[in-house]
Amino acid sequence: MLRLILAFLAGAVAMSLTVAGIQAIGHQLWPLPAGIDPNSHAQMATIVESMPVAAKAWVVLAYAIATAVAVLVATLIARPRWKGLGIALGLLMVGLCAINLSLLPHPLWMAIATLAIPLPIALGVARWRRPAVA
Repeated sequence: MLRLILAFLAGAVAMSLTVAGIQAIGHQLWPLPAGIDPNSHAQMATIVESMPVAAKAWVVLAYAIATAVAVLVATLIARPRWKGLGIALGLLMVGLCAINLSLLPHPLWMAIATLAIPLPIALGVARWRRPAVA
């Protein structure tokens, strides 16, 4: 049981680091305009609205890749529980994405993609990593 908990936590940390890393690259590709306070809700809502579609797609891609990395890391640590870890980490990402969507306005396509993509990716990676039957 301890191994399973550690696997989940390691997956969650990997998820966070992957999202942060990919979004850091995105901030290099699409930097915030000068004078924008990233802590200002009103300013950030305006920025999200005016972001190019490629930047918005980059965010969705970051969540998808982070979900896959999280499940891969977790299943490497605790392979026998592959399906449960996939579901748990996929739901964690969906929950985190839902919180993000509630904080700032996003276009409908981005909200749908952000909520719909993580769980199938998590289950797909978990299934790919399932233990072989002898």
